[in-house]
Amino acid sequence: MSGEQKTELQWCQKALRKVLKLSNIIGYLPADTEGTLQTVVREVQELYRPEFSAVYMVDEMGSLRLSAIAGMGPLEEIHKSDSMEHCLALRDGLPYIGCDETGCPNRSSHRPPLYSHICIPIVSARETYGVLSLTFKERDLPDKEGIELLLSIASQTSSAIHRERLFENLKKEKQEIERAYRKIKRLNELLQGKINELEETQQRLVQSEKLAATGLLAAGLCHEINNPLSVVLNRIECIRMEAGEMEVPEGFIRDLEVIYANLSRVSSVVQNLLVFSRHHPVRFEVVNIKDILDDVMHILKDELLSRGCTVLTEFSERASTLYCDRERICQVLRNLLSNAIDSMPEGGRIWISTSPSARAGYIEMAVKDEGIGIPEEHLPRIFDPFFTTKPLGEGTGLGLSICYGIVKAHRGEIRVESTPHIGTTFRLLLPACKDALEGK
Repeated sequence: MSGEQKTELQWCQKALRKVLKLSNIIGYLPADTEGTLQTVVREVQELYRPEFSAVYMVDEMGSLRLSAIAGMGPLEEIHKSDSMEHCLALRDGLPYIGCDETGCPNRSSHRPPLYSHICIPIVSARETYGVLSLTFKERDLPDKEGIELLLSIASQTSSAIHRERLFENLKKEKQEIERAYRKIKRLNELLQGKINELEETQQRLVQSEKLAATGLLAAGLCHEINNPLSVVLNRIECIRMEAGEMEVPEGFIRDLEVIYANLSRVSSVVQNLLVFSRHHPVRFEVVNIKDILDDVMHILKDELLSRGCTVLTEFSERASTLYCDRERICQVLRNLLSNAIDSMPEGGRIWISTSPSARAGYIEMAVKDEGIGIPEEHLPRIFDPFFTTKPLGEGTGLGLSICYGIVKAHRGEIRVESTPHIGTTFRLLLPACKDALEGK
């Protein structure tokens, strides 16, 4: 083997190693265009030994910008920005050799006859990325095999750039999809919130319609029942007074007492129906909450004591007064406390607290017990007229309906939270001042 053949074989082996090295580097994922381009020019510089090697990339404006370089010469003398339309290799899509034209990027300071130039386009089927350019002394140009190797390197470089841009596009699309997903999620949450609000509003409307219909019926019945009932009660009272002055059998007196007690109970139900039907107008005044509670506690004192129940209070200084109908709110608290007592057959604690509300001009009052609680399936109907969970004969089912009607007459709200065997909490939103009702 001659020395020239041996040298050519060594170059071929070296070239093969370089191609394999570049293939391995370019084949790694994810691609790094800047690092890939710098590796390409460095390996090309070491293999071909030109004066310098460079890669020019096409920017968004269609101009060629120096992206990587290896070899001699200061950057400002080598780099010349120019339109890709003036680059013959990019214009024709073929390698350019010679550089007799001055439109190539490397021609600013390296002119013939001292230097020659090779420009290899870096392109894919649809995209033009840039050029790989090598500048040699005039007689040092590579042969055909060397140029074919440069074409292979340019093709590998093109594949690496194409792959990285695909990954960049996929990354951007993924980010867009994630942003769209988050936006859809937020919209779904808002929609679900609106649906919940609509369902609550619908329930309130249904409840109001039930109360209105039942109240209308109750008002008519009460007027028809109340008048004769009052006459009967008055007559019994007169007979009782006359019986005290006459010698009347003791059994007759006991019978009168039983009749009077049961008619009084009927009268109480009728009065509750009158309140439920809102027959009487609401009379608003500023009232101290402690005074209302004192009235209620005085009425229920014996019942609380006999049932072993204790009432604990916690009133906020900023939520100490109500603008309300004192008698009606007393009735609300009396009904809620009576229900709490009934829910704790073995006794227990009842908490009553007040706090400022986020709704301007209103306060929040809570009545909480540690009783048997209300089953979840009964909660939607708890304010329905005549609905009760108590045994037959122990409740009319009007107590909470009356509470609901009174609170609504005060333009407030009443809500219930309950957990079986843990307790129940009623929350009332009530006006604290006159301005709240007038919407000021």
